[in-house]
Amino acid sequence: MELKNLLNVISQHEQLLSELLVVLGRETTQMSSVDTAAMSDSDRLKEELIAKINLNSTALQKAISDVAVREGLASKSMLKTIAQQMAARGNRELLVRQEKLFGLVARVRQVSDLNREIAECFADSVATSLDLISRMINQSSFYGASGSYQRRSAGAMLVNREA
Repeated sequence: MELKNLLNVISQHEQLLSELLVVLGRETTQMSSVDTAAMSDSDRLKEELIAKINLNSTALQKAISDVAVREGLASKSMLKTIAQQMAARGNRELLVRQEKLFGLVARVRQVSDLNREIAECFADSVATSLDLISRMINQSSFYGASGSYQRRSAGAMLVNREA
């Protein structure tokens, strides 16, 4: 009973992580094309999925603990430890599911890191562009440091050589 419950909770977790992976992939494309409206929708979806994953994580931890106790292990045992012990006794199902789950987590982390790197590069690019524009405005003979128009008196005058 405990193992069946754990496998069901793992399935739910895998589904949520797969959905998050799709959203993260879409976000990568949206960041590449600088589609800010779509990126906003992706952020909202990510937040919803992360909240669901966090909620499911609590159920997953309880299910892991229940199976660990049933297997004669400490209630705080890791999923991998439990799966390896069960595989040693001939039941590899949990080990296969654990490896699939960890693979999904690794892919989510990888795409998330890529998106973070893209966002940081974009932010750096924008900051550099704004700095360049600011320097150009501040060096202009028409605008002052605050961006307001500067009235300059004529520093030089044309002199009539005949006078």
